[in-house]
Amino acid sequence: MIVKKYLVKDIKEALEKIKIELGKDAVILGTRKIKKGGFLGIGAKTFLEVTAAVEENEVKQNNEMKTQQIYQLQEILSKNSQKRSTDELNEIKKMMYELKTMVSMQKSDNEPEWIRDLRKALNFHDVNQEIIEKVIEYIRIKYGKIDFEDENTRFVLSEIFLPFIKTDNPDITGKVMFVGPTGVGKTTTLAKLAAKMSINEHKKVGILTLDTYRIAATEQLKTYATLMDIPMRVAYTPKEAKIELEAMADFEVVFIDTAGRSQKNELQMNEIKAMAEIISPDYKFLVVGMQYRSSDLELISKKFNDVSPTHIILTKMDETSSLGHFLNAGHFINKPIIYITNGQRVPDDIIEASNKELSIILAREVLNYVKSS
Repeated sequence: MIVKKYLVKDIKEALEKIKIELGKDAVILGTRKIKKGGFLGIGAKTFLEVTAAVEENEVKQNNEMKTQQIYQLQEILSKNSQKRSTDELNEIKKMMYELKTMVSMQKSDNEPEWIRDLRKALNFHDVNQEIIEKVIEYIRIKYGKIDFEDENTRFVLSEIFLPFIKTDNPDITGKVMFVGPTGVGKTTTLAKLAAKMSINEHKKVGILTLDTYRIAATEQLKTYATLMDIPMRVAYTPKEAKIELEAMADFEVVFIDTAGRSQKNELQMNEIKAMAEIISPDYKFLVVGMQYRSSDLELISKKFNDVSPTHIILTKMDETSSLGHFLNAGHFINKPIIYITNGQRVPDDIIEASNKELSIILAREVLNYVKSS
């Protein structure tokens, strides 16, 4: 890894130098203000010291053919790596499911078989235990029991799930801020919605990115904006963000991208909260990956609650077999789901959330699990 320090006037100058010297994949590790010059501290000037790093390329090939071969090899390795990661994630989820099932079965040895089967299926989908108990109680009160062989069971389950799934589809206008943990696909999701509203709904759309700590993310969003012919601006400070937003006051929708923030890092959470207060967006979309466990979603909801999200976007539905977050999201965050993404294609792989459709999908998958187990 190559680590370099830059002594500059401001962060904008630092980013320009970092991009030239280290490339767009560089990451800023830290910043601090220092004083230099003067006599005995008198007349000293304040500078910003920025530390950045990038992975060192061990091999550089000038030959075009060899470069292409390396690219193809990296693509293959990437796919294999993704497959291994997916396999490991599925194995962990399987172990968690088996543990939950074991505990539930010990608690419910005397319960009817239909309850045990339903518990197993809902545990497999990582549904919160409190919701599971409520679902079972609702079924007992309204139907007495369910028969998984009955062709009407899917409709019964979807009807039971429906009140737990909160969705909302407003006509979006104004400033829309995207927040959430790292690695959930905020930038790609923003690009999908920008394309959807610009191309399909013919709205005047602008993009403002505040994610200046990840140069690659800014470049990616700039590429999307160029392809979609959507104006994009970059703000390095809260003051610049206000100025840029004022310049885009005549846009119908302005999407605001932010850097991913770890729910375990209090300083980062305070930063994103302060930025939201300064910008005062009309909508705040909390973006969460569906590959997260229920316990992770609970922690994320508690930490990001200080940002006061208005809606939830569930991403990466295509990367998980667990659909429990359809129910969990509203339970933990108490805000409606507005969109779900199910792939990387821009702008295709995003759908408006409908509680009726999601309840039917979940009911179908629960029923399929019970019949196959």
